[in-house]
Amino acid sequence: MNDFKTKPQVLIVDNHEIFADGIKRILESNLDLKVNTSLGNGEHAFHYFKEGGDADLILFNHYMPQMNDLEFLEYIKEEKPGIKILVASMHPSETNIFVARKLGAHGFIGKDSSLKDMLQAVQDILDGDYYYPETGKSLGTVDQVDHALKRLCKQFNLSRTELKILEMLLDQKKNKEIAHELHLSPLTVKSHRKNIYCKFEVESLAGIVFILEKELGGCK
Repeated sequence: MNDFKTKPQVLIVDNHEIFADGIKRILESNLDLKVNTSLGNGEHAFHYFKEGGDADLILFNHYMPQMNDLEFLEYIKEEKPGIKILVASMHPSETNIFVARKLGAHGFIGKDSSLKDMLQAVQDILDGDYYYPETGKSLGTVDQVDHALKRLCKQFNLSRTELKILEMLLDQKKNKEIAHELHLSPLTVKSHRKNIYCKFEVESLAGIVFILEKELGGCK
């Protein structure tokens, strides 16, 4: 019997070469993994997958909220749902943790975390768990998010139905789930979703998350 087992693959997406190479060595030395690096942002990582690259987990640097970074995370969530995402940031604020959750990341860790915590986060997520710091679990920004959404609803002239659909989209729900819960047809939900994007002048949910993050003060 062949007991050979393929090593899990980790892709590090970071624009700091020293950090990326350091984490690569640490992960390969302490865990049974194959680690690749993609220097740059979400746009560079797009090319990695377009050229046939693969991964079980992406360790993704989130320093400043750039549209192509957010769109890359949404692309992974929609097109490659089997790949897990661990967001690493120099700014582990509750707002950034909230954004990571809304974009479907499986974990969030500060870049100044201990080696033990970094290894634990990677292992937990590969094992099928989630890894978020305690500050993220408290969700202290829930009221702020609710108020921010209402302000944006008024600013962009969203109807009550559109606001409800947007809230459900931000809760990771699919069109069919939303249609079922709101007693609408999937085509109607799709039409509302298109109208929401049009009002926000964006092409994806990532664009709205970007606007919401700025509203919450994440870009300060």
